[in-house]
Amino acid sequence: MQRSTKTKRSLILTTITCSVYLVLTIFYHHIDKYLSGILFWGLTALIPVTFVTMFVFEIKGIIEIIRNQKNLSFKFCLPTIVCSITILYTLFSPYRLDSEKLQSVVEFRACYGGTQNQAYILFRKDNTFELHWTGVFGYNEWRTGKWQRVGNILTLQYDGNKVEQLGEEILISGDYLNPIGKSFDKKKYPQPMFYLGYCKHEN
Repeated sequence: MQRSTKTKRSLILTTITCSVYLVLTIFYHHIDKYLSGILFWGLTALIPVTFVTMFVFEIKGIIEIIRNQKNLSFKFCLPTIVCSITILYTLFSPYRLDSEKLQSVVEFRACYGGTQNQAYILFRKDNTFELHWTGVFGYNEWRTGKWQRVGNILTLQYDGNKVEQLGEEILISGDYLNPIGKSFDKKKYPQPMFYLGYCKHEN
């Protein structure tokens, strides 16, 4: 009876830990995109905490299985099996569940790579865009909006503050996004910063 209660408690704790870890990692794109402040950092910190906890449960489970190898049952092994599947998925699975896949397909993208910060912008087929800017000291900012393209001219309509490095009107020329809007400060940014394609990580 005592062993059954202990196994049930272990299964509940293991299932909760693995479920929290999987939910956070699968939906981290949206957590990063829409949350900020203490809530964002708390959920981000919870990912390594739950991952380490899974490893602890796994090691303890293996030890218990070895100790009780003459009197094993599927129920007794189940917490360790749950941990093993989650860890194997995390470390070795080529197929990753990601909430970003719930969004519209990316039609094209552009990237900026600086020495202390970098950014990428995704233009999706449903005419939405998202720009993710990261940098030193934990700088992390998202900008979203809608885009329209006529020929080689892009027009951006931001949900909030506009990105001053891009402005609202852009000419696609020479594999670069060249801001041409009237409000764009050409003196401050004389050269185009974003190039088409994936980030090359040259800086």
